[in-house]
Amino acid sequence: MTRIPQPDDLTLDQRVGQVLCFGWQGRDDAESRAACAHAREIVAGMGVGGLVLLGRNVGRPEETRSLVDALQALSEIPLLVAVDQEGGMVCRIPAPLHSFPGNMALGACGADAEDLAEQQAGAVGRELRALGVNWNFAPCVDVNSCPDNPIIGVRSYGEDPELVARLGAASVRGFQGAGVMACPKHFPGHGDTEVDSHLDLPVVRRGLGELERVELRPFRAAIGAGAASLMTTHILFPALDPERPATLSAAVLTSTLRQRLGFAGLVVTDCLEMRAIAGGVGTARGAVEAIKAGADMVLVCHTLETQRATVRALKEAVQSGELPESRLNEAAGRVLAAKQRFAVGSSAGRSQPWLAPEHDALEKRIALQSITLVRNAGAIPIPPGARAVVASIHPSGQRLAAALGRHAVSVEWLPLSGVAKASDREAAVAAAREASNSGGVLVFATAPKEPWTDFPLDPAWQAACVGACHEAAGDSLIVAALREPYDIRAFPQAANYVCSYGHRDCSLEALAAVLAGMSPAAGRLPVSIPGVTG
Repeated sequence: MTRIPQPDDLTLDQRVGQVLCFGWQGRDDAESRAACAHAREIVAGMGVGGLVLLGRNVGRPEETRSLVDALQALSEIPLLVAVDQEGGMVCRIPAPLHSFPGNMALGACGADAEDLAEQQAGAVGRELRALGVNWNFAPCVDVNSCPDNPIIGVRSYGEDPELVARLGAASVRGFQGAGVMACPKHFPGHGDTEVDSHLDLPVVRRGLGELERVELRPFRAAIGAGAASLMTTHILFPALDPERPATLSAAVLTSTLRQRLGFAGLVVTDCLEMRAIAGGVGTARGAVEAIKAGADMVLVCHTLETQRATVRALKEAVQSGELPESRLNEAAGRVLAAKQRFAVGSSAGRSQPWLAPEHDALEKRIALQSITLVRNAGAIPIPPGARAVVASIHPSGQRLAAALGRHAVSVEWLPLSGVAKASDREAAVAAAREASNSGGVLVFATAPKEPWTDFPLDPAWQAACVGACHEAAGDSLIVAALREPYDIRAFPQAANYVCSYGHRDCSLEALAAVLAGMSPAAGRLPVSIPGVTG
């Protein structure tokens, strides 16, 4: 293994490079993946300390392994190679790697949840490590106390700080036991906001006591479990710092995280191209402010010119004395220490853990154990011999219908457009009425609008359509929430309601098994639903 240097061994340019974690554009063919100009510049030209793999950069496992090896070979100092492989809705590396159920599904698994969280993290870590990835931006330990949170939701284990703390700590142990550095996020907490920090600057107005009881509790547990890194969030916490968002705040990163919580590991920012920072002080200036405040590494995922500006800004800040060289050395030292602990050599000859039968079995077990029956007026399971129509705006409904068909349910798929369309509503109502009259069921699979996609889903129209179907079918209507358990707030009259916490294949297969009566619904809600549950 290549010797990891110390900060004193490095030039100023090299030390600045070590505190940078950059992404790059390029995916379409093997040449662009392994040697695109953007990747070459940030590795060989800027000397970055870390790379983040995004969906646009990865292909088949062997291609991703070759890509990582090629970029490691370009770097004078071994790289931290990061990815967001949380499970559920955030899995950057697709099949054949496992897309395990997400955190809220784990939170629904009852008494086994802690053990399953550690096992799942260990399995994910082994699969990542085999690709040369040594850093996972997970687990998400935000406490989802706001049902209208647009970006966390099922990425959280739930709304109970103790549950989130236990499962987050278990996941840290699982990842790092597999040789991959865990990175609990988003410090000090993104769960109590109705604003997505990708789009604007959120504000969390909890007092110090409540922050300690709710937001900070999972991070304390993660630190106690040995988490080697943490990720910051771009949110303003007036009780901690009334002026600066957490990523740029010494009061948050130094006084609270370092001194109050005693964290001595690596602190990385969330991407500084997110609008909460880029639309304020700007990405390059934000990098300087973040390192000054106590961050050790800045994440800039997308734009080459912005990355160049970030390098210039950091170097100029050191040269002018604005950013003390001692602070840069401290940050670079933490990066180098993490590399010493989690370095990954050449991937040649590595095993293929994603082919392990035990990973398949674990994925299936967690998905089945998470399915939660919130209400049942007798339609679940679907009666033997009854015909089912699956209707949905979300395209995942078609995969649910196919899964039901594999369980010998006579099923029809009814796709609905994502915008208000009278003919679609009429078709859904007709299917509901027919189901009611013939002893069948209409399964309406719901999903929230996804802010990171352009998929046209109008939640108000979806709710109105579900309401109309309930009027037509009554207790013959089953509503299946394909992601957020909070969907039922928009149609509280629904008498049969089941949650899967995600629409990955494993969760849809498990949901189909429950609907078809092949498996019991063993999950329990890890959140409360206003107006529906206590």
